Amino acid sequence: MGTLSDAAYVDADNSIGIYPLIYFESRRFFFHATEGGVHLYKGDQFTLDATLVIGSLNMDPDDLGRGALASRNVDRGQLDDRDRSYYAGLSASWASRFGVLSAEAHTDISGTSEGERYDVGYRYPWNIGRARVTPHIGVTYLSENVADYYYGIDTDESITGDYSYIPDAALLSGVGVDLAYSLSHDWSIYATFDYESYPDEITDSPLIEDDAAVRLRTGISYSF
Repeated sequence: MGTLSDAAYVDADNSIGIYPLIYFESRRFFFHATEGGVHLYKGDQFTLDATLVIGSLNMDPDDLGRGALASRNVDRGQLDDRDRSYYAGLSASWASRFGVLSAEAHTDISGTSEGERYDVGYRYPWNIGRARVTPHIGVTYLSENVADYYYGIDTDESITGDYSYIPDAALLSGVGVDLAYSLSHDWSIYATFDYESYPDEITDSPLIEDDAAVRLRTGISYSF
């Protein structure tokens, strides 16, 4: 899979990556790229899972602009890494002819952000011959601890030593579309585009220069 993303951090270059992803599904267990777990209940319409999830947020200060940070009273040399969080929780989905509703509740178990995140989404798969188009919308709630870890500033990270930024909990909204095309019984290609809008709690951070994040993922898959 190939990815191109802009996480909106100050002067950060677009992130480009190529790596393999594994999807596994059985009657009881599953692993989908960055998420795995156990099906607690799986019916024709309703599914409830216990899940472990690798968080997508992370930041290396070396990727940010020193001058741009300094103009915001942030010392890049004192800025700590923002590492990925690893979450555990529950996810549920309900499918009908009107689309799929989903809800997730997760808490950090890695001691990184020490907070929680909640997601609610809706998607509508639309089949056109060999192609499937799935537009989707959603909202994500980040607890105060998560928002502070990834977007806050401690006084020892400021140039003057007396400035800090501590955001409140944040509610993010997003839209996107998934595209998939079957080349054969085993092979298919796909692409995903996501646009996520940031609230004031995040855009007011001196670490952020944009009011939204954009992600594009493309790849080819083989089923066996």
